[in-house]
Amino acid sequence: MPPVTVEEFTKAIRRTLVAHGKLPNELAEDVAIQVLNYFGSENVVLDNILASEDRDIFYKLEEEGLLSSEVENTTVDKGKNWRIHYWLLNKGAVLQQESLNDGEDTGPESLYRKLSQEGWARTRPSK
Repeated sequence: MPPVTVEEFTKAIRRTLVAHGKLPNELAEDVAIQVLNYFGSENVVLDNILASEDRDIFYKLEEEGLLSSEVENTTVDKGKNWRIHYWLLNKGAVLQQESLNDGEDTGPESLYRKLSQEGWARTRPSK
């Protein structure tokens, strides 16, 4: 699968973080660039290279399904255990968000917008 583009990732961020009020719209492209710079052409990033502010963004993206994380335990010299935390770019989820139609209403409030005026009426049924 080819690398995710800045445009694809920006659109996915707008459909998730921005739509859920976790990020201002004007920062979506900057966040996309920032995150993709960590990944480069790879799908995996070691957690220990992230700045703490960037890690916060990674956690938010994980909540939205655009990233995931894994932990690997390994034994190093003298039997000590070492835990390695990885971040994985979920290309399928990014591309799925990016491919949604712009006019498609996907927010949780879309259910209320679809109700007819009769559905909103507060009348008692006649006996």
